[in-house]
Amino acid sequence: MGFAEYKRDLLSADFDSNQLLDHYFHSRESHVFAQGGAGEASRLKREVAQALRMAFRIQIHPNQLVACGSAHLGFSPVPEKLGREFNPEDHDLDFAVISAELFCNWWSELQGAGLVADVRDKVSRDLFWGLIDPAKVCDLTVHGSRWLEAFSGIQTTEARSVSGRLYRSFWSMENIHRQAIVLGRAKLLQEREVCIGQKP
Repeated sequence: MGFAEYKRDLLSADFDSNQLLDHYFHSRESHVFAQGGAGEASRLKREVAQALRMAFRIQIHPNQLVACGSAHLGFSPVPEKLGREFNPEDHDLDFAVISAELFCNWWSELQGAGLVADVRDKVSRDLFWGLIDPAKVCDLTVHGSRWLEAFSGIQTTEARSVSGRLYRSFWSMENIHRQAIVLGRAKLLQEREVCIGQKP
């Protein structure tokens, strides 16, 4: 499966975001591990889970880690980069980390961090979706510093580096993925309308 098939399904007349979510995001082997196999996937998940347990003194199981984005699909599902092929030399292997306990603890710290208005607005939009994106707050909290430290020592030959985003629940992660599907379809439909409008 590749982007051509994904694009076809996005533009299908019987489009169903839930079917695409299951077919592409949940029911297939990650692209990044197609060559290295399940052994590398298991090793990395164990290493990430152990690093997070050490950093936060919270139980994290490898099953709470899900490979996401272009590393999983082989191409980016995000509208602004839709279809961009995964390149292990330039791209990260992103894990969704699912932990309600860690999410609530970090959220509590963010509430007392005195965030400036524009940062607070960005963080609030993520929190609405049940997401904390460490890239936006890594230097603002103790949790952010520990998160960066936990991931900094993890390496793989399958990608440039390993990173992660924190979700409150699996449902929150699924909704973010569903949003990427819906917005990706909207982008393709808009591009198709522009092409039709430009025809003589």
